[in-house]
Amino acid sequence: MTVAASTLLKIGSRSVNFEGSLWAILFGYMTTPLIVAGFALYAIGAFLWIYCLNQFDLSYVTFVSSVQYILFVAVAIWVFNEQISMMKWTGCGFILIGVFFWVKG
Repeated sequence: MTVAASTLLKIGSRSVNFEGSLWAILFGYMTTPLIVAGFALYAIGAFLWIYCLNQFDLSYVTFVSSVQYILFVAVAIWVFNEQISMMKWTGCGFILIGVFFWVKG
């Protein structure tokens, strides 16, 4: 949910004019459908997070949720055409290895 919400917020932010008064910017947020949808997904994600915390150990859900960093990289590449350095790919690899060992341990 976090990855989808952030993606919608980034895409939606392109249509908001960040010049002008604070009220004009806030109105831009509230009237942009992608931004509203992004906030809604964050809210749904918060409820799912609470459910997961109730059902599983905190240490488990926290480490498994770190997989979202890998998903963010995928969105950055496929949706926003960003370039990812070898150092960042290496970091993603370490995250995946760490999650694997944590879940198996």
